[in-house]
Amino acid sequence: MRIQTKIQWYSSLFLIAMLVLLSLLVAIMFFWISLDRERDVLEEQASLFVQNNPIGQLPNGQSGLLEPYTPDDGMLRIISPQGQVISVYSDEEDYRQLEIEGAGSEDFSIKNVKGGFILRYQEPITADGEQEGIVEIVHSLEDLWENTLRLLYVLGGASLIIIMFSILAGKWLSRLILKPIALMSRTMSEIEESGRFQTIVFEKESKDELQQMGLVFNRMIERLKENQHKQQRFVSDASHELKTPITVIESYANLLKRRDISDPKMQKQAAESIHHEALRMKRLTGQLLDIAALDEQKISPDEQVELVAFCEKIARIFTETKKRFVHVDSAKREITAFIHKEKFEQVLIILLDNSIKYSQGDVAIYVDQDDKGQVRITVDDEGIGIPEKDLPYVFDRFYRVDSSRSRETGGSGLGLSIARELIHSLGGEISITSEENKGTQVTITL
Repeated sequence: MRIQTKIQWYSSLFLIAMLVLLSLLVAIMFFWISLDRERDVLEEQASLFVQNNPIGQLPNGQSGLLEPYTPDDGMLRIISPQGQVISVYSDEEDYRQLEIEGAGSEDFSIKNVKGGFILRYQEPITADGEQEGIVEIVHSLEDLWENTLRLLYVLGGASLIIIMFSILAGKWLSRLILKPIALMSRTMSEIEESGRFQTIVFEKESKDELQQMGLVFNRMIERLKENQHKQQRFVSDASHELKTPITVIESYANLLKRRDISDPKMQKQAAESIHHEALRMKRLTGQLLDIAALDEQKISPDEQVELVAFCEKIARIFTETKKRFVHVDSAKREITAFIHKEKFEQVLIILLDNSIKYSQGDVAIYVDQDDKGQVRITVDDEGIGIPEKDLPYVFDRFYRVDSSRSRETGGSGLGLSIARELIHSLGGEISITSEENKGTQVTITL
């Protein structure tokens, strides 16, 4: 069942139940209030009769004297203390035949007489503390019952009109409320059929929750489009990066296969080229595996590390292996951070490797901590720098400022992308500033 139909059914059923309950409550209240009024009238008439007819002047068999005090469609009779009828007046024979009950006390009661209800009231007649008789007044409740039913019919008719209008209003309102959801559903179906991402176009702006949901959906679609574009670009770039070394290897392999090369120099050149391209492929596939692992796994900080000593250790390794001096500078010796030691080391290696590749001088690592506890590690070099137009894209996968220059240094454009993903997974931020022919500074904030 559609949500719109459910809303209409449930709201209509709820409204019907509430209107039926309300109508019954109104009818019951009307009946009881009217019944109380009937009681007051009968009590007042009985008291008036007793006041105007002293004990010695009670009519004995003279029913005509009772007529002024008898209600329309009712009865008035005088009963002796022994339970015998002294006098009675009524136009209804059924009332005259009523059995005498409860003689001796003031009392109200409702009786069923020949399918109709009556209200009976009895009031004792006393003199000097002794009971001389009872005055009994009876009045039919038929009019009251008919008025109550008439009220129910009116309430029922009004309820039907209200229900009809509410169904129409509910249908219109449910369409209005569910319109963003319907648009979203239709857009999803179109995306499924066409394979192209689309966003919801709203006819007018509103600030309700449903349009907010639609806006969230649009943002999600934009992110999916962006991710799809990145994925397509990643596959294309990865294919392109792998194509070059494979082509080189294939060319030299065909050369060796077609000719009987006896020249040792040519043999060595072919072997070195194949080996070089194989190493490039190995590094590239390793980086691709790192990226795949970053996309699938969540890395969390797991160790409190003294950063100055940690950076000095990495700097010594680079100084010894790359034959380039890397020094660490910090105003404070004891600066700690909660990190994943292995992954943070990988980030520093990527940054230092880039600095050494694209600079000739020394490389510096600055470690600092502000009053709020934020730690900054900056890798600084005085190399060739990065053009300003390329800075926004240097963290994108496979982005290279100069493809020929990167190929000469063995770069694939994945290092900074991996570094950013690792730092983000550790809850930090990474930024880069650079000026051509002056140097580059990459800053990690934890």
